Amino acid sequence: MAAGKNAQASSMEAVGFEPSRAFDGSTSTRWASAEGIDPQWLYVDLGSTRSINKIILNWEAAYATSYQILVSTDGGNPVNLTTVYSTTSGQGGIETIDFQAVNARYVRMLGTARGTPYGYSLYEFGVYGPS
Repeated sequence: MAAGKNAQASSMEAVGFEPSRAFDGSTSTRWASAEGIDPQWLYVDLGSTRSINKIILNWEAAYATSYQILVSTDGGNPVNLTTVYSTTSGQGGIETIDFQAVNARYVRMLGTARGTPYGYSLYEFGVYGPS
């Protein structure tokens, strides 16, 4: 659902690591946040409210050990966020997160603790629905 959709992030490491890279369907590109700063976030605007129940995060070596997945149905900007998943034991690699279906227009990954001294970096951030 998130492929090619508008994305925003709290920061970007450099040109070539834009937020949209995590939603471009390619594992040869990635979003990367500024290094050494917590917290950092990345979100996608699905364009309209959709039912979602799964997130797949494909981390580069710079991953989050502690992060949350938050959703919002706000129009314009995600202000009223609800946590659908939270962990303090992220392992990096490919993490599949299943949860009870919720309505969301915006889906955010909020990294609160890094697994490396670098930043946060995602090759892909997949958003899926029950159908």
